[in-house]
Amino acid sequence: MNERRRWCGVSATVLSLMLAHPALAQQSVPESSAAETEPSSQSAEAQEEPGSVSGGDILVTGTRIRRTDVSTATPITVVDREMLTQRGLGRLDETLSAIPQIAPMLGERGSNDPRLGPARINLRKLGTGRTLNLLNGERMTNDVNIIPSALVERVDVLTGGASAVYGSDAIAGVVNFIVKRRYEGLELNAEASTQQSTNDNAFMLNLLDEAGYPKPDRNVWGGQQYFASLTAGMNFADDRGNFSLFGSFRRTVPMAFSKFDHTACPLQMNPPWVPVQTNDTWTCGFTEYNPYNWFAAGGGEWTNATDGSRNWREYDPDDIVRVPQRDYLQRSTRTYNAGGFFSFDFSSSLKFDANFLYTRYKQQGRNAQAVGFYAPEFEMPCDNPFMSPQQAAIVCGANAGVAGATAPFSMTIFRPDYTNDYRNDVSDWRGAAHLSGNITDDIRFDLSGQKSRRIEKYNGSDIFDYWLMFPRFTNAMQVGSVNGKPTCLSVINGTDPDCVPLDAFSTAPPDEAVWDYITRTGGSRVQIDQIVLNGSVSGTLGTLGLKSPFANSALGFAIVAEHRWNRVSESGSGAYDWWSRYASSDVVNELGGELELPLVQNKPFVEELTVSGAYRISDYRSLDKLVHTWKADFTYRPFAGLGFRGSLNKALRQGVLERLQTAAPYTGSFRDFCAPPRTGSTLTRYSFEQCAASGITRQQYDSLTTYGGCDTNGLCPVLYRPGGNPNLQPERSRSVTAGVVLQPRFLRGFTASLDYFAIKITGAFEWIRTDLVADQCFNQNVSFYCGLITRDAGTGAVTEINARYMNSGFVETKGYDFGLSYNWADPSKLIGVDIGTLNFGFNGTLNTTYNRQFAPNSPVYSCLGYFGFFCAEPSPKYRHYASIGWGMPWKGNVTLLWRYASATKNSKLAPNAPLASRPSPGNTDTYPLIPKMPVLSLFDLALTYPISRSIDVRFNVQNLFDKDPPMAGYADAGTGAWFNTYPQYDSWGRTLRVAVRAKLW
Repeated sequence: MNERRRWCGVSATVLSLMLAHPALAQQSVPESSAAETEPSSQSAEAQEEPGSVSGGDILVTGTRIRRTDVSTATPITVVDREMLTQRGLGRLDETLSAIPQIAPMLGERGSNDPRLGPARINLRKLGTGRTLNLLNGERMTNDVNIIPSALVERVDVLTGGASAVYGSDAIAGVVNFIVKRRYEGLELNAEASTQQSTNDNAFMLNLLDEAGYPKPDRNVWGGQQYFASLTAGMNFADDRGNFSLFGSFRRTVPMAFSKFDHTACPLQMNPPWVPVQTNDTWTCGFTEYNPYNWFAAGGGEWTNATDGSRNWREYDPDDIVRVPQRDYLQRSTRTYNAGGFFSFDFSSSLKFDANFLYTRYKQQGRNAQAVGFYAPEFEMPCDNPFMSPQQAAIVCGANAGVAGATAPFSMTIFRPDYTNDYRNDVSDWRGAAHLSGNITDDIRFDLSGQKSRRIEKYNGSDIFDYWLMFPRFTNAMQVGSVNGKPTCLSVINGTDPDCVPLDAFSTAPPDEAVWDYITRTGGSRVQIDQIVLNGSVSGTLGTLGLKSPFANSALGFAIVAEHRWNRVSESGSGAYDWWSRYASSDVVNELGGELELPLVQNKPFVEELTVSGAYRISDYRSLDKLVHTWKADFTYRPFAGLGFRGSLNKALRQGVLERLQTAAPYTGSFRDFCAPPRTGSTLTRYSFEQCAASGITRQQYDSLTTYGGCDTNGLCPVLYRPGGNPNLQPERSRSVTAGVVLQPRFLRGFTASLDYFAIKITGAFEWIRTDLVADQCFNQNVSFYCGLITRDAGTGAVTEINARYMNSGFVETKGYDFGLSYNWADPSKLIGVDIGTLNFGFNGTLNTTYNRQFAPNSPVYSCLGYFGFFCAEPSPKYRHYASIGWGMPWKGNVTLLWRYASATKNSKLAPNAPLASRPSPGNTDTYPLIPKMPVLSLFDLALTYPISRSIDVRFNVQNLFDKDPPMAGYADAGTGAWFNTYPQYDSWGRTLRVAVRAKLW
């Protein structure tokens, strides 16, 4: 409490100083400020587009100090407008994922996951929540769908922590979208694209033939995307004011997996019982069904008669029918954007601007399941009126037809035309206002405020969630007779009066009323509100004599105070009525400052030597103590053309959803090695000595001896409790960057840079992977995982698994960024012929470390260079994005782009034992069929041609040579697998795009 009182006193003092010192300096500083940046894939400098109007200072990402006479110490990769237009304005997230600092995400690929709607940025593969997005230097949500892509001038990508400057979430880095705030004229941007591929993958086509699946057409076109944006703006009041509006629309046409040979069926390995030595054959699966169903009873496997009679026959695998993979490879999407910008200069020293952005996007996915509705072992009434005497005798033997008698029973029924439709409906708006001006010639103030609201609605139809619907499925099968009418036992005893009896004992399809009972519609709604108020004073203090005697430039400073309010509410309905209903909020008040001191300038061997630092104190209402973040930087240029830079940051992330979200418990199953599996199982119960480390008592272990709740697979019913955790502390990171920049005077237009980065996050938010709990507790004796298990004090049965977010892990990454650009403005001087201009761009990343730990004292997984169960999608050691551009001497330019990623190995083949192990005890399969993901090497081609001064057209082709993605089966790929491959690979062949920009006024 004393610390907080001191904080309040300091805040009041500093804020009073911010407003009470109009005469701290007299020396003039130019208004415009430019950031020294490392090269982008094309250009490292932002260029004004025709029709743009200067909006004042150029924003410098990574600092709030605005000055032109000192280099920045933070490595920044700049993605310029040229690259954005070359790869398409319709999807900013997919365009940015081409650069090696950003990990590719699913985007609009995939069918039915409600989390797939937002277009998020994932820096360094550290997670989207650890990347802070900015819009013109101001905080925004991590969903770039709201950004008016046609107005983006450049994107700054900053590596490393930046919480001392921007606050929470800037752990992996910052992505700052610089958008035009002043526009004069009328401009149209439009794009149309389509996917094209030749289905000539002999391996997959043969596999489809062997498995009996229909083959796709040889030449496929589809997945069209359409984008159009209109921008209008005008100046007024003698050009002191500007008002502009924009609107855009984007539509994506869905595509089914069955359209492409490499996604026409999900790949699987041989069945698990096939020995490792012969486990070398791919099979197709998951899109097949048995029209006669499958039953396990009386020690055998059975299926219905083909003639429709109620007589079982032995199960015959030849009955299986294969159907095309009708799930969506690309979801249907409609996106609407609108907004406006207003700015007015009251005088040369007082400016006001405001903006409002709105987006709404609707997505529809389809999960066309041919897989069956599976019911694990349950008790079947022996007098079920739907069973024939033959069927009842198989199930119950001598008890056939006996009322009250039951027998173990398991089954799968199929619904060939079963299709889930999933819909995401997201609306997002953001309003902001900004007042800035000069206090003196050298000192300025900035006041800003913003409010945003995001609403995510997710709805699904015909949902069969195994663990939620399983009780209904078994209820529908447990049928008796009331006055000769088949009736659910749960209706008779009153436990479920809505139950509809299911007749699965002939080939006649079940009534729709049955499907309506065992499947449901449902949805969820999430609302996120945020208010941000920010005030800062910045400038230089030369008039006070605060400068080094060896430098010309004075001490620069910035003082900032910020208030943020976040509120999250969430609810579910229908099939998701188990979703917790809650509304919670958090508030933070922050005070921070920056100092930047040039120590030496324009001296022999010291062109520039500057040190800088920042410090921020954060007071969260939800925490009982203050949180501190800081940074320290330096830049050193011994002479013009050579520079060194370094930065050390301590950053944090205070989770919003991870803290505010309440637990959302659901019923599932858990492999309890200390409980006896049901009679007939081949599994063995662990001894008490093996179980003792898990925390079970002798009394509980003995009580479990007669426990009959587990099935023959050892799976026992349990309540999982995932969700937020109000006791979470902020996760913290330390990041280091150090680099060199070379700009030789003898080679004008050439820039090269090399930067080292190291980021380590401790106390990381980890959702508990329930698939690891059993193995890590019972086999690895990790106390953290054992502590997540709750047992009934009397019976000893597992009742609950705590799967909420924990500050339990760490993640770290290290590596080097390489940048190179060369703009050869006049090659004719060398070769004597006017061939126009040439430019070269290169942006590469060499990763040397990527480690992750999920819980204390548990294994550290070194995933660099691997993919698979623990590592999910591939983590290549090296990626680059390179380009060669030719500005033709007549009109237009052509650019060839090269995307490259090094090969990765299957994690099961890693020498790191924890990485190679599987969570299932005793599973030693190494699956040699897919030892690695090969090198990714894709080429894109872009052409821009100006038809006139006001109209230009663009053509580009991505994946120029229609290179197929490498294959990954479910058994090999792990949790990151996405229908036979991974997000970084182009899964739909080549993309052909045509675009036009027309200046209409």
